[in-house]
Amino acid sequence: MAALWIRTRQMELSEALANIGELKGVIANLLKERGLTDVVNTQGEVAGNKGDIRLSVLHLHIANRSFYQQVIAAGNDSDITLRVVEDIVAKIRGLHFL
Repeated sequence: MAALWIRTRQMELSEALANIGELKGVIANLLKERGLTDVVNTQGEVAGNKGDIRLSVLHLHIANRSFYQQVIAAGNDSDITLRVVEDIVAKIRGLHFL
């Protein structure tokens, strides 16, 4: 059965990063390290594929250095799709400068 999982959190961009583009570059590399393929880093998202799962990380600006970060994935297996989302969320939260 097809599944869609979304994790959203409000964040402040760390002073260690110049801008959201720098964070997106770090996340793009993280996705590659976690085995995602066809990784893209566009103005709207950082995204990639893992098997039949498509994962996207969005950054929605609130004000100043505040933003919402959404990690979204769609796939054919609910449990596997959720595990991929939770893995990426944990790795992003584990970045030392966030």
